[in-house]
Amino acid sequence: MDEDGYTQLDFGTRNIHKRPVKSEKGSPAPSSRWRSIAVALGILCLLTVVVAAVLGALGVFSGPCLPNWIMHAKSCYLFSFSENSWYGSRRHCSQLGAHLLKIDNAKEFEFIESQTSSHRVNSFWIGLSRNQSEGPWFWEDGSAFTPNSFQVRNTAPQESLPHNCVWIHGSEVYNQMCIASSFTICEKEL
Repeated sequence: MDEDGYTQLDFGTRNIHKRPVKSEKGSPAPSSRWRSIAVALGILCLLTVVVAAVLGALGVFSGPCLPNWIMHAKSCYLFSFSENSWYGSRRHCSQLGAHLLKIDNAKEFEFIESQTSSHRVNSFWIGLSRNQSEGPWFWEDGSAFTPNSFQVRNTAPQESLPHNCVWIHGSEVYNQMCIASSFTICEKEL
């Protein structure tokens, strides 16, 4: 037996006596080569988990929506907190490959209301406007507004500038002057 506890074989003798090799604890001693491989694999797994967590935090694995966009049903929504007029907001959304919010049903309105309720002091432009005062409301895509999910409340005092654009404030929807500054809700279909 050598200094590491291994038995040396001598094939020249005929009478071979076996002696089991045991570590001090009584179990076979593991190979230092396998121990190195196990440590290397453990470090590799740990690095993989750390890289995945960092990339997830940066939004690389954020799903079908871009970072800072919120997914609901079949759309992604961006609540932009830079103030702009209705026209500037429409241009901003267009530059992002999106459009101002179009509310299609009551469930979508409830979702938007839940998102804006935490910002009750702020208003957000949506994609509803009209060409003339007292005229019909149209969505940005040209479709007519039907007041199934919400009503547009009138905020225009008599004999004032036209209030031909719409924003949502908390859970209420109001008409407003298109040149007023407000935040924006952009929408992009998946």
